[in-house]
Amino acid sequence: MRGARNQFARACSIAVLYCAAATGVAQGAPPGDAWRERVTLMFSDRMRGEFVDWFEPLAGKAAPGAQRYDFFANQLRLGAKVNLPHVLFVAEMQDTRLVNLPGDATPPAVAQGGALGPGAVYFLNTRSRDQGEPFLKQGNFTLQEIPGMPGVSFTGGRFEYADGGESIPTEPGLAWLKRERISQRLVGPFGYTHVTRSLDGARLVYDTAQINVTGFGSRPTQGGFEVSANPELDIWLAGLALTLKQIEGMAPLDARGFYLYYRDNRDDAPKVDNRPAPARSADRRDIAVHTWGGHAIARVDAGPGKADGLLWAAVQAGDWGKLDHVAWAYAIEAGYQLPDLPAAPWLRLGYWRSSGDDNPGDTTHETFFQILPTARAYAQFPFFNLMNNEDLFAQCIAKPHERVTLRADYHWLRLTEPADLWYSGGGATNDTVFGFAGLPSSGRRELAHLVDVGLTVSLLQHLSAYAYYGRAFGQGVVQGLFGGSDANYGYLETTLRF
Repeated sequence: MRGARNQFARACSIAVLYCAAATGVAQGAPPGDAWRERVTLMFSDRMRGEFVDWFEPLAGKAAPGAQRYDFFANQLRLGAKVNLPHVLFVAEMQDTRLVNLPGDATPPAVAQGGALGPGAVYFLNTRSRDQGEPFLKQGNFTLQEIPGMPGVSFTGGRFEYADGGESIPTEPGLAWLKRERISQRLVGPFGYTHVTRSLDGARLVYDTAQINVTGFGSRPTQGGFEVSANPELDIWLAGLALTLKQIEGMAPLDARGFYLYYRDNRDDAPKVDNRPAPARSADRRDIAVHTWGGHAIARVDAGPGKADGLLWAAVQAGDWGKLDHVAWAYAIEAGYQLPDLPAAPWLRLGYWRSSGDDNPGDTTHETFFQILPTARAYAQFPFFNLMNNEDLFAQCIAKPHERVTLRADYHWLRLTEPADLWYSGGGATNDTVFGFAGLPSSGRRELAHLVDVGLTVSLLQHLSAYAYYGRAFGQGVVQGLFGGSDANYGYLETTLRF
């Protein structure tokens, strides 16, 4: 019944979209060659080879060498934008193909999480070593430049959304901070994965030179590590954000307040938390989480360089099945850049902390819930996320050439509450896989030290390459679960985009 309902909803959405398109063309179609100025074709193709050397399982828990593998993936996206007076139409298809996924890296005996790295998670969702499927990535219309309503736009259909990315500052350094250190902490398209995710719903925006107000209501699609990304999840997601933009004549500043509502109605996706398995399996009640938060970022001239600061914080309340849900999280970051030196080095320091649950036997769930994020943006080696987590980090960004950007990070990772789990994952992928995994900590807090480096090269106008390598030095939590405490992960990708 649910599958039929989703198919019907998609069919209705597409039918409405095409009817609206036909109406718009009939009423405002430009003649002759003017169409070329109205239509923009979109094309991108991303090829990536990944290698994984995960934490080695204890003897007898998995096949020898199951933690070591490599696989290849290709993500092709084709679409078009049609910009007519007062309405913009977007249609985009995506085809994802994965080859040589590991078939023996998801043994249930490894641990509660059961998957040895990202390739194993793709396999866990679909149970196929070679998989692929085309789907509708975006299909929407936007009413814009509405007469008598300056700054107002309305979008309906299937679209992408990144919380914190409702507006991007004009100052380059501030824009980088907004994209890389604010956006997608709690909701994002999960672009790191080869499938990604979208939202089916509506979005209303009021945008001026001083403020941006964005509200939306939606149902997320499947995706992320689930290659079948057309169906909707049995989840509701809504939000409202007010952003104060950079004001002319003042120091570069960006501030935002936001609210997010998440309701998970899935019956067949057992919750992941620190309760005993029988208690979790018996809890079929819905999850309903309210999140309130905000951020402020600034970047000012200071001596020979530029100093920046960032604050982000959120609190949560609601229901976690049969339990009450109360949680919190915050981030504090600061940096200093010397743009006039060769490579314009930028050194940044930061600290993240989110609440964990210190008592699995009481009636309150206190683990901060990351909702539907682009998890890899804040955990480049994705063996952890921002739940029950402390992350003290340093990063250095340099641009030795106009076409080359280098980033190196160090992270000291700990669990906030040792009575809680070691969490990973990026949110719901289908109606049977919860989307977050949790491993027992055995009462320990020290998770790992992580060192990683990323290199971006703009090869040609439309062609770029990216290389990443990370090494994790597992500490007490890892050592209590695995036979080998160190892990390596890396990949090389190229992206062709027009």
